[in-house]
Amino acid sequence: MIKCGLTRLKSVRGASVRGYSDAARKQARNDTKWHEEPRLNPVGIQYMSHSLHKQLFGASESMRRRNLDEAARGKLVKWSKLYLKLHGLLGSKTSISEPISFELPQLQGTTLDEHFQRLGHFASDPYLSLCENKSTEILPRPQRWLRKAGWYRYAPGREPEAVASPLEDIYVFDVECLYKISDYPTLAVALSDKAWYLWCSPYICGEDNFVHLIPLNTMTRPQVIIGHNVGYDRSKVLEEYNLAPSKAFFMDTMSLHISSSGMCSRQRPFYLKNQKTKQQENDGDLDYELNEDLELGNWYNLSTMNSLRDVAKLHCNINLEKTLRDSFEALDKQEVIDKFQQLVDYCSTDVETTSKVFDKVYPLFREQCPHPVSFGALRFLSNCILPVQPKMWKQYIDGAETLYQNARQAIEEKIITIIEEIVKLKDKPEVYENDPWYKQLDWTISPLKLTKKGVPAKRQKMPGYPAWYRSLFTGTDKKPNITIRSRLIPLFFKLTWEGYPVVWNQEHGWCFEVPDANAGTFLKKNYAIANSPDFDRNVGYTAFRIPHPSSAEQRTTTLFSKPYMHFMDKNVLQSEYSLAREALKINSSGSYWTAARERIKTQHVVSKEDFPDQFAMVDGTPSRDDQVGAIIPKIIPMGTVTRRAVENTWLTASNAKANRIGSELKTKIVAPEGYSFVGADVDSEELWIASLIGDSVFNIHGGTAIGYMCLEGTKDAGTDMHTKTASILGCSRNEAKIFNYGRIYGAGVRFAAQLLKQFNPTLSEEQTRATAERLYEATKGKTYHSKIFKKFWFGGSESILFNKLEHIAEQDQPRTPVLGAGITVSLLKRNLGKDTFLPSRINWAIQSSGVDYLHLLFCSMHYLIEKYRLRARVCISIHDELRYLVANEDRYRVALALQVANLWTRAIFCEQIGIDDLPQNCAFFSAVDIDHVLRKEVDMDCVTPSNQTPVPHGERVTITDLLARPDAALNNPNPAVNVADYPVVQRQPVLAYYNSTYDAAFLNFFLDMQIQDSKASVADIEKHYREFLLRDAFSADRAETVTMADYLAANGGGKLSINAIDTTTLAPPQPQQRKPASRRKPRVINRSHRIAIGGPAAFDAFHASVDLAEEDADLRAAAITRNYLRDRPHL
Repeated sequence: MIKCGLTRLKSVRGASVRGYSDAARKQARNDTKWHEEPRLNPVGIQYMSHSLHKQLFGASESMRRRNLDEAARGKLVKWSKLYLKLHGLLGSKTSISEPISFELPQLQGTTLDEHFQRLGHFASDPYLSLCENKSTEILPRPQRWLRKAGWYRYAPGREPEAVASPLEDIYVFDVECLYKISDYPTLAVALSDKAWYLWCSPYICGEDNFVHLIPLNTMTRPQVIIGHNVGYDRSKVLEEYNLAPSKAFFMDTMSLHISSSGMCSRQRPFYLKNQKTKQQENDGDLDYELNEDLELGNWYNLSTMNSLRDVAKLHCNINLEKTLRDSFEALDKQEVIDKFQQLVDYCSTDVETTSKVFDKVYPLFREQCPHPVSFGALRFLSNCILPVQPKMWKQYIDGAETLYQNARQAIEEKIITIIEEIVKLKDKPEVYENDPWYKQLDWTISPLKLTKKGVPAKRQKMPGYPAWYRSLFTGTDKKPNITIRSRLIPLFFKLTWEGYPVVWNQEHGWCFEVPDANAGTFLKKNYAIANSPDFDRNVGYTAFRIPHPSSAEQRTTTLFSKPYMHFMDKNVLQSEYSLAREALKINSSGSYWTAARERIKTQHVVSKEDFPDQFAMVDGTPSRDDQVGAIIPKIIPMGTVTRRAVENTWLTASNAKANRIGSELKTKIVAPEGYSFVGADVDSEELWIASLIGDSVFNIHGGTAIGYMCLEGTKDAGTDMHTKTASILGCSRNEAKIFNYGRIYGAGVRFAAQLLKQFNPTLSEEQTRATAERLYEATKGKTYHSKIFKKFWFGGSESILFNKLEHIAEQDQPRTPVLGAGITVSLLKRNLGKDTFLPSRINWAIQSSGVDYLHLLFCSMHYLIEKYRLRARVCISIHDELRYLVANEDRYRVALALQVANLWTRAIFCEQIGIDDLPQNCAFFSAVDIDHVLRKEVDMDCVTPSNQTPVPHGERVTITDLLARPDAALNNPNPAVNVADYPVVQRQPVLAYYNSTYDAAFLNFFLDMQIQDSKASVADIEKHYREFLLRDAFSADRAETVTMADYLAANGGGKLSINAIDTTTLAPPQPQQRKPASRRKPRVINRSHRIAIGGPAAFDAFHASVDLAEEDADLRAAAITRNYLRDRPHL
């Protein structure tokens, strides 16, 4: 039981300590009257309270301390302080607050690792065993199918019999719809190990009403329902529209394929190019130059696109015929009735194929993601639901559409007014021929044709008017047909770019002409010259292309899109007419609705009015609200190679913005009466994970510069990474965030230069390149190439982090540090060629770890909901945020459960990284939101052009708020929920296993090299390492010293075995036997092996034997003297 309100807890603003100052610790003790003294680590980061630390790390820490004594820890601290000092962070003030202390639910194991293994099994039971034991036998199909309403069961040797739903606990399922008629299902086929099943809608069996859903009895018993993109099929299932959670696990074979054999977005163009090459080979028309470009490895043959046809071909060598699918595009149900037998056979073929695909991809997924949490969490991602009020939903769509159409019509009428004024110049060539915009229009006038009788001839299109004006009329239009995106609009509005009139060219798009004398200025700004034989440019002028927001290679075809609003704000894009800015604003206002309206309008809202027996509430009681309805989002639970969930409307929905029509979309998801949405965003989730990986090198939170900035950097002091980046680039802090996250995800200098050019188009190419390089030198660092250490980064605030990430990505079998999830086969190094897709693999290491975080939260919440009888269910998860639908009586208890789940999750990340502690300022959600609608922040009014009424605010509760509330206590545990009997396996942490590849001396020298600020210093240290190896080779104690070369010689290059897939997640490696010194071969220094980053396991031995104070004291003093920041005043 969690006991709340044990002490009065408060945050103390302004209280701070200098991380390495004992006096500051005494001062904090004297100035506060707290129940215990704050625990501060040696660099000033406040750790969690003694009580929480003991509850979370008591057992694991005692084991770790036996391997790392205080002397070794002290040496690690010295290295960390040196690194922080080089970046001007050591001694910065760090905030402290009263230690938070309360009784947690008991861990279900001696360590957090054991705890989460059991919680994963609890979430996976009995679904995991059902999947493991699924039959691979395919029953013969029925000779003939019955077209009768409802479910019919076709068991071998028996007559078809009517059933309420499939009887077995695991089966493959596929649905087909006449989607141009309605979103409701037309027919469905299922296959188990005992029988085939067919469901027919009453709509094709004699009824005229198509409003029917498919019953599967998912509320009463656990089932595994397998399908390809099964989220679509789930949206047609009757019981899934209950707000009470179902017991079904919808298993998606598309997700299983993507996570194990899918390809990243950068690989798709190459894959499609390769498919084209194969077709040319088959046609005997091979382009050999194209073929040479595709020599990038074997991954093409191991991966494919995500459709059932492609996946079946790759994994099962099945060629699916899909021509009959077109029959479901019919606008008359009679076509389905006429082809009924053929279409049911088509659907059953898909079911049979999906079953075979599952038999292939499920073992691959379990091999890649062996942790039970990685399996169990998928059920919750596949079980989302969005409650709505159908009438409100319709009003929202109608209102946004009306406003959008009215705004568009208003601006078009104003444009027509301008056009009518321009056309009056048709008889004044001396005016339009001297106007830089109007002279680009075609003023050719078609004369009036008369018949022999002297009357106007028929079928003349507006004689007497110029060609450009006539082109605006189509058919029998009585006024110009024009929109804001029409090609001539920039000329009508007299737009200028950098002060010069815009010019249209068919090859280059929109350009601008500059006097030759000024051309050099724009060349320095990185503008591309528009060279084209048909470009009718002015004599003495040079034409430049207006840059496209996405790529320098693309031509700009419209200047009235959202990205160009930014250029108008900075006066790069201007107009003589105020109407131009108004038009651009209106166009920008409607951009969200323009892009999303079709996806929003096609959301399938199912109402209780149509299904009065459904929509049971979370606790199982009938709904009292007749106006309740629901949308089932068609989520792909693992839609990318990083295993992120994908969905095209709700997971990409914009937050409400004052100038965006329809952007209040999320607020139309409304909790039913008596319920609330309870959820939280994980604060800086992936940035924290990345910095934690770097901090693991020093075995201390905040030990690296990026780790320190992530935990304690502040905007006011200028010590957070976004503010530092903004100061280097001369941009806003929000713009700096884009640079930082792009860099962390693996983007390089080119990305930063292009982005900087977008934010500040007045910069020259040299300026953007130099600024981007300065940013990367300050953060990622500089590169050093070594025959021994290979390429690595040094000197930057993030150098250690990137070396660590690259080390993970370069493994033969990369795995996430916490749950040990493996990378897709298409990104395995052994399957790559010239292009190693390193940025994609680095991005995978971080984002896939973020997915681990989410999965751990899901399994934690599932256990706490069941253990403490909380009336709550998953509503939706959007990457780093979770939202639960909760009965109001339990909203504070669920909020506290979320805080506990987050604490557990952060703690296991630290445990697996090798740091048995957790900073207090990131241990809990900054706040949990309790709200009646979905939105980013509970205090957002969500006023938009289409919603002028502010939405009443919700409530934000912090951990201290919750601990002070008696109604937040997690009490009355359910004794029936007992996970103690689930098995656990002792496993070695992934990073510890990777680090065990290297010896202490290698790691010693390598870490020293990374924190230097000059190549000369790095080269000196490498020279010392070579001398060390030579001395060691002739040492009398040769047999007692193990070097890197020894290890590589004995272990085949020091790489992980591809066949030992589960080594990093299930069991520790076996020690290698060493040959006597006299029998060893001479060691080879040069080797093709990526260096390590270091970590707790490797540093244990190293720091127990090396005296930091005595090693290279002169060299170290010189490095400190060459202070990194002092030499770079721009920081």
